[in-house]
Amino acid sequence: MRKKSRLLENNESDAINVSPLIDVVFILLIFFIVSATFVTLPGIEVTRPQAVTGKTLEKNAVIFALSGENEIKYAGSTVQLEEIPTLVEQASKDSGKPVVIQVDQWADASILAKIVAQARKKSSEVSIATRKPRA
Repeated sequence: MRKKSRLLENNESDAINVSPLIDVVFILLIFFIVSATFVTLPGIEVTRPQAVTGKTLEKNAVIFALSGENEIKYAGSTVQLEEIPTLVEQASKDSGKPVVIQVDQWADASILAKIVAQARKKSSEVSIATRKPRA
């Protein structure tokens, strides 16, 4: 009888306790979700012009879009030209994110120039998104 009880005790103590592992996994998951930075897309698909020269941005950016109908989009909604500096300031806060403007190839260039001027009030880095040249 004593042998049977000892065998049962040994089998129970040999089991692996996975609850601390689950706790660590959840803590890591929460850490990565909180520390991730999210990019707000402009909410409109534009046909960008092709550029021969250009470079890829390495950081997250504040993205605006100028449609072919000359509408300025940010985060899925239409914004006015005067709202751009405020939106750039709110989106970049202390991190100094660059501003990227996606422009449809049929959009008015004078409106693009006005968007760039408004964005430069709050950000020193303003870029225009283009397509990569075909190899």
